[in-house]
Amino acid sequence: MIRLLPRTLLRKTRGAILAVGLGALTAAPALAQQADKDLQRFELGDFKLENGQVIENGFLTYVTHGALNEERNNAIFVLPALMADHRRHDFLIGPGKALDPAKYFIIAADTLGNGRAISPSNSKTQPGPDFPQFSIRDMVDAQHKLVTEGLELDRLLAVIGVSMGGMQTYEWAARYPDMMTAAVPIVTLGRTTPWVTAIWESQRQAIMADPAWAGGKYESPPEKGLRAAAANLELWVRNWDWIDSQFKDNKDVVDWLDNETADIAKEWDANDFIWQTRAEDLHDIAKGGSYAAALHRIAARTLLMPSTRDILHPPADSRFAAKNIPNAKLVEIDSPLGHLVGTEASPKVNAFINKEIGKFLHEVFTDRVKI
Repeated sequence: MIRLLPRTLLRKTRGAILAVGLGALTAAPALAQQADKDLQRFELGDFKLENGQVIENGFLTYVTHGALNEERNNAIFVLPALMADHRRHDFLIGPGKALDPAKYFIIAADTLGNGRAISPSNSKTQPGPDFPQFSIRDMVDAQHKLVTEGLELDRLLAVIGVSMGGMQTYEWAARYPDMMTAAVPIVTLGRTTPWVTAIWESQRQAIMADPAWAGGKYESPPEKGLRAAAANLELWVRNWDWIDSQFKDNKDVVDWLDNETADIAKEWDANDFIWQTRAEDLHDIAKGGSYAAALHRIAARTLLMPSTRDILHPPADSRFAAKNIPNAKLVEIDSPLGHLVGTEASPKVNAFINKEIGKFLHEVFTDRVKI
């Protein structure tokens, strides 16, 4: 397992943000090298999207922890948040944690557009603005090929994801209901609302207003636009309670925002961010139909974990889902971190999330073994 090294509180805060919204987890050089060493690649070839376009020479990347058991019934697929990578769920993985490699075979995947899997930033034949616009459903269809063709698995014990990873978890449960026993969507939505799209569009406009963006054909990062978008997102992934409790005066919060966004241009690729947020805009497991009916068709045992003070993905959606998914359990996370629960910034909250998921998976796995 990849572990993040101890840091100061400020560095922890930045690492938490990078994990959830502003980029991939930042690891020490030796750990990053280990991650690259363990990284595996699955070739998608020319991958057709639901809009009819084709991603050329597509591929996904992933790492695994633990081993598949003889019964082949202990595989868990975990999916990263917006702009995060396969290390996003390291806070859940390890001895004594919810995803214990001694018990489960954990597949931690990168996803379309995150800069490690095929993305606008690394495509050789469709770079930058020439890259086709994919959706959350396309992400999941690509992952399904990885699981069934690359790993030759007929079924998963569970799919787990935080934020955009939770959107993919919902899509897995809705699109491939016979493929999984359990689902754990954390601080997420079954469909993207106009509220969330408005938040993403405000950040996209900030990036595109920077002349350096050059219509997506930039030679160097549009740093001013990226920093403006990052400052915007810093607020949405938190809430006013946290902000007001952390700073004594207005100057302090201005200095903090300036410091927090200083390295964003090094962590983000602007086109990757735009493409992934637009994929979120398209997210709707009901495909424009009845949302309640789509939720009702989910067969997996589902643990829903919203954050009570999340203003990016408000908890009302998870509460509605809990009433409509036939076999759902709702466990709310109460933390001033808002959307940032499940990061290295809060060991106490991490312990709570690990405990609840661990207990849920143990029940699911034990019941399945009995069957």
